[in-house]
Amino acid sequence: MAMMHGKNLAKIKQQNLESIKRILFRYAPLSRAEIAERLELTPPTITNIVAELIQQGVVQELTGPGNAVTSHGVGRKPINIDLVPGSRLALGISLGRDFTHYCITDLRGGVRAQGAYDLLSEDYDTMVKQLLRLLHTLEKRYPAEWERLVGIGITVPGIVNAHTGVIKNLGTERVSWCNQPFGETIQQAMHLPVRVENNVRARACAISLFRPNLLADDSTFAFCHVAWGIACPVVLSNQSFRGQDAAAGEIGKMILDPKGPELPDCGMPGSLESLSSMRAVLEYCRQALRAGECTVLAELCSDPDQLTLEQVLEAQTKGDPAVCKILDRGMFYLGIALANIVGFLNPHLIFLSGPMFRNHENVDTVERSLRTYAFRSSDEKLQLVYVDLGEYGGAVGAAASCIEKHFLRS
Repeated sequence: MAMMHGKNLAKIKQQNLESIKRILFRYAPLSRAEIAERLELTPPTITNIVAELIQQGVVQELTGPGNAVTSHGVGRKPINIDLVPGSRLALGISLGRDFTHYCITDLRGGVRAQGAYDLLSEDYDTMVKQLLRLLHTLEKRYPAEWERLVGIGITVPGIVNAHTGVIKNLGTERVSWCNQPFGETIQQAMHLPVRVENNVRARACAISLFRPNLLADDSTFAFCHVAWGIACPVVLSNQSFRGQDAAAGEIGKMILDPKGPELPDCGMPGSLESLSSMRAVLEYCRQALRAGECTVLAELCSDPDQLTLEQVLEAQTKGDPAVCKILDRGMFYLGIALANIVGFLNPHLIFLSGPMFRNHENVDTVERSLRTYAFRSSDEKLQLVYVDLGEYGGAVGAAASCIEKHFLRS
């Protein structure tokens, strides 16, 4: 049975504090009166909490020319307030499939430092030792930044229970990492709060906190990231929907064609993962290369086992018929999957992310399919937007997830 909780004064104050921080992240600079109006709180409540935040050094009054709010009444003119971006920092670590990336950001996502290391070990105990060595190295390299850290965010592919810091499922990879007290182990060793999160869910958090200009007035959106697998977490009213077992958003497992093809390590036959993922596209292109069907791609890659996505995208740009057909089919099914999400949760805004969308024709194919099959009373509100968080997107997302947990909620 779900637990029901009451709200005492301390909880109400904490909720108001979090709400004010979120409003500042999204809309600042704002006056105290504007915050009170947006949150429907009394001016004294806003004044008291803002005073605490100013005392902590995380919020500032903007007193320079042009920063006062226009007022037509008498008395003191309202003053805009805003976050102090560099007052708190977060370290993000992305344990990806190709590299280990790190990034230190401020509260606005401004990058203070970043870098890349080789993959960490598949063995859990060895990986933890390697990661702790890396963290101690960063502590020595960036001592001034380390003093202002609110915590450490760590992202991995697969299913993660962010509440416990436990990795639940990485498929057939890194099996020994699963069901280990990962977050707790790193937190105890580094004496800093640690947030372990799924890499795509963390990227969605980076959109919420660091790219408010992309959201306009939307507080609900879907973030679809297509890479080795496919995930599409949904943010509902600024909160990521998780489900009780932390698996929400794994749309790559969605079955779109029960009689569809079966590929090794690509999920169930006919799943979205087996039709539209980067792994599936590469495998279909390898098969077409071996069959002599790819005229342009064959000039770019003579060995199918060495095929890269960059070569596939270049062949698509140059009009290789077989490659275009493979990508068109994959993007067509992705559009249908997103149409199902629109029909169920009705987000007005969907972000597309991932290397295959560097070719804009793939975005166009997804959008045509989405608009063809989406069930909407008026689809003019539906927006599909490509967003590129860059090579360090996983690490930036990890930092954002850490800020969301250990700054916004504290």
